[in-house]
Amino acid sequence: MRKKTPFFLLLLSLLIFTSCRKLVIFEEKVIFPNANWTFENKALTFTAPIKGSDKPCAVILELELNGIPNVEKMNVAFTVISPKGAKAIKTIVFNFNTPQEPYIKKSTKEKIYRLTVYPKRFFTETGDYTFEVNQFSNKADNYGLQALSLRLERVKE
Repeated sequence: MRKKTPFFLLLLSLLIFTSCRKLVIFEEKVIFPNANWTFENKALTFTAPIKGSDKPCAVILELELNGIPNVEKMNVAFTVISPKGAKAIKTIVFNFNTPQEPYIKKSTKEKIYRLTVYPKRFFTETGDYTFEVNQFSNKADNYGLQALSLRLERVKE
């Protein structure tokens, strides 16, 4: 019986660890040359093959910063298009004056600005969903913006 106890504890801790982790079902990153989200490339499109489910997902944008951006705020239109063509549009704001949260510091020079667009979004249809991120900056160039990632994570209800 003694030899089975360590195995059982290991198995139990692995089950607890894997059940507590969020499941990433999609992640894609666009890297901006010269850390500059240029006006010519202001609209970004992501296509995610999603299996329909009755479990919600968090829809997250992560903006990697290199130094301090040359803008204080940036308005973005975020559009979700279902496989059948239904659209949902939401305006979001990246506020770079925020002192701590929602930044996640990687080092002294690089930061990740994590913004949850939808904390619980349901994708009930199976197929390719299109996500459009369109920045409405009044400047032609946005220096200091290194990359943008779209991330979909399963969350508990």
